[in-house]
Amino acid sequence: MLNTRDRVSSLRGNSAVAPVRPKVRSPRIRMVTPGANFKVGGDVFVLIDAISDHETVGNLRVEVLIDGSKLVTAKYSPLSGYYGAIWDSSSARSGSIHTLIAKVTDSDGNTKSALTTVSVR
Repeated sequence: MLNTRDRVSSLRGNSAVAPVRPKVRSPRIRMVTPGANFKVGGDVFVLIDAISDHETVGNLRVEVLIDGSKLVTAKYSPLSGYYGAIWDSSSARSGSIHTLIAKVTDSDGNTKSALTTVSVR
């Protein structure tokens, strides 16, 4: 069991109490769809798998960026278990290539990103 404080003793029997900070692992993220090099058009459904060791399911902040600009904050769906967002690609030029970045942030401010590149048909 992990304690927030631990007792440290020297060989002479002297002791002190020192705080122990648990190692916090960054959240993990994976772009489920669209996949790398997909050809997309119209409404593009972006599905993201994001988890954390110390957050309740669905409580992470997940943002989707298109070519580095924030698109939308993805919403968690308990039915699918994924975070989702929709990108309307209809204003993008046919044949253009775009980078989609999904960024997850936990309540401690730890972040992680995943990206994929798609082309508009």
